[in-house]
Amino acid sequence: MPVSAYVQAALFVIAAAVALLASAGTAALLTFWIYLAIFAAVMVAAFIWLDPGLLRERMRPGGKRPPLGLRIFTLVVFLHWIVAGFDRGRLHWSDSVPAWLQAVALIVFAGGYALCFWAMAANRFFSSVVRIQDDRGQHVVISGPYAFIRHPATPPAF
Repeated sequence: MPVSAYVQAALFVIAAAVALLASAGTAALLTFWIYLAIFAAVMVAAFIWLDPGLLRERMRPGGKRPPLGLRIFTLVVFLHWIVAGFDRGRLHWSDSVPAWLQAVALIVFAGGYALCFWAMAANRFFSSVVRIQDDRGQHVVISGPYAFIRHPATPPAF
């Protein structure tokens, strides 16, 4: 994996932190720091444990520039972070959400990433766009979470 991928991932985490904390107007939000720690841990774990070919595919599907839909999704994620920052730090819309529920939400967030990470570890073809990856020798994956969930390319069993 080229150094630029590490730099790009680090910049993405930093951009998330800036979007959240700058829009909040404060760095004194523990839940934001926990969220960012989970997000950063997922990035580090991906570089340590996932197939480098998968990481290249997810960053540049098919070796091409990410499609418009994926770029729009990234923009929506950044807007979400900005709104969350304004909410918690300046406007206090969700101040009435109990701490226990915030903790549950962070656990669910981490669990969602864990499930996604498990799927990516089992399926080196887990692209950020839907495409047949003949160039990477794609085949149907039946291990990991795919052992429990029917693969989308598998016809229904009758």
